Amino acid sequence: MQFAELVRKTEFDFTSLLDSHETWIVVLDAEQRVVDCNGGCRRILGLEPAELIGKRIDAEVRLGHLAGLLARGHCFRSQPLLIADRKLICQHVPRIENGRHCGGVLAVSLDFLPFDDISQVDLDDVVRSLSAVMDLAYEGTILVDPEGTIVLVNQAFADALGARAQDMVGKHILKAYPNSKLSRLPVVMQTGLAEIGWPHVLNGREVVVCRYPLIKNGVPIGALGKIIFQDVQEVIRMADKFQAMTRSIQQSAPQVTKLGDFSYDINSIVGHSKVMKSLRETILRVAERSSNILLMGESGTGKELFAHAIHAASKRRHGPFIKMNCAAIPEHLLESELFGYVDGAFTGAKRGGQIGKFELAHNGTIFLDEISDMTLQMQAKLLRILQEKELTPLGSNASKRVDVRIIAATNVKLEEQVAKGKFREDLYYRLNVMALSIPPLRERTEDIYFLVSHFVESYNTEFGLEVEGLEPEAWTILKGYDYPGNIRELRNVIESAFNVVVGPRIRREDLPPHLRQVAGSSPAAATTAGVDSFLDELGRKPLSEIMDSLERRLLERALQNVSGNKLQAASLLGISRPGFYKKLAKLRIS
Repeated sequence: MQFAELVRKTEFDFTSLLDSHETWIVVLDAEQRVVDCNGGCRRILGLEPAELIGKRIDAEVRLGHLAGLLARGHCFRSQPLLIADRKLICQHVPRIENGRHCGGVLAVSLDFLPFDDISQVDLDDVVRSLSAVMDLAYEGTILVDPEGTIVLVNQAFADALGARAQDMVGKHILKAYPNSKLSRLPVVMQTGLAEIGWPHVLNGREVVVCRYPLIKNGVPIGALGKIIFQDVQEVIRMADKFQAMTRSIQQSAPQVTKLGDFSYDINSIVGHSKVMKSLRETILRVAERSSNILLMGESGTGKELFAHAIHAASKRRHGPFIKMNCAAIPEHLLESELFGYVDGAFTGAKRGGQIGKFELAHNGTIFLDEISDMTLQMQAKLLRILQEKELTPLGSNASKRVDVRIIAATNVKLEEQVAKGKFREDLYYRLNVMALSIPPLRERTEDIYFLVSHFVESYNTEFGLEVEGLEPEAWTILKGYDYPGNIRELRNVIESAFNVVVGPRIRREDLPPHLRQVAGSSPAAATTAGVDSFLDELGRKPLSEIMDSLERRLLERALQNVSGNKLQAASLLGISRPGFYKKLAKLRIS
């Protein structure tokens, strides 16, 4: 295999270094033997590349503490390397093939540094100073320099973020965590105080971490963090086991701690469009507070999924998550369902009474779907809970204190309901402390591909099939449809196709009839006729005019499919909005 190909196996940007005369690049196998290298070894070691190939790198270079990090595939940068009592700076990125670590690429700068230069974080200092509390080889580990730049991270840590270690090295710590709380490593550096066993949200999941300041000669030289539990619920399970053992000794039946009732978290929200990325980031920010949230969106956009995700990312995640559809319960039963009742409260009441949804949600979250369907009388009672944080069960005179966060959802504009007198204005403002608008699917068509892929994978598991995806014609139909039922309708479309699909791919014929009718009776014939019409122009017009005509047709069809919405048309064509406008101007399409 060519040297350049081996280097690029890291999927890291070493392109600028391949032909550099200022960097010695060494390709290593899993046993740290030299597979290939460039001519930088002449200047450093006085050896030709051919003399090094097949030898272990530590036979020629004193690696010291870096040897173990190289062998275990750690990714690091800006680390000192001593060669003949001279200090050079190196960086390392592992090579991954078929998901396995098979070596790496070591890049060594040929510029020698003063021996007393301490501006960089030296991993040797870290290994020595933290040997009693840290195993850099196996735990999820990350290390930053005094400026907060990541100088080392292993794949175990990157896996918690769903990322690659080589993509994180060199980034500032406050910009390296997707779907996560901001790192506290800069705070630890500033205060000089370690934080042991702290919960932290990484990629929407709560983990348990430790953070250590790194001090040398009284000066902060960085900070180190490690993940000690990949899920905070592991700690709860351990505590449960310990309590169960204690109770068993006391011959008492063990009790199971409630771990939370949410079914989804932030990672369950599928979509890579700009609006969805922004929405996920907003959810992680607002979830930490206890303010009430109003979710607004059309039917089928996934408001309940978002409610689960908010609860899962909040401090109440280990409390109950109770959901209630205000439109599904008859008006005369809604009050008893929400607030509960005591024994004998009304004819037909259960003996002993019943606990209401709000009381069940104590110290947790209650999700009130279709809040707009609640009667004005019920709205007044709900307002009292919001204001007084207490409720009174039916048939009782005793009030009960409740600590509940309310997430309400609606598919109508509550401002209009307030104006019509159908919804209390004071309740509206109590619920609308933080409003999140969930966009319909037609406004984020670029997410259709990811949603369909997710549904295909899900139904493959459920149906025991191995469907690979959709044929191009079926994709065209899916992308051109506007989905009035939003994600719920898209899911139903894929499920319907799975019931009739034959073969590895979903065909046009497998899609529901209403989608095929919207797309036209014979799109294949129309496409063929369209292509033939352009082929007939060969020899009559120059290629540039033919391509302009074809591009014009595509732009006009895209605009037609999205009712003239230029942003959606650009997304449908897979181009940027500025690029779309340039093409409209060039082809004089109004």
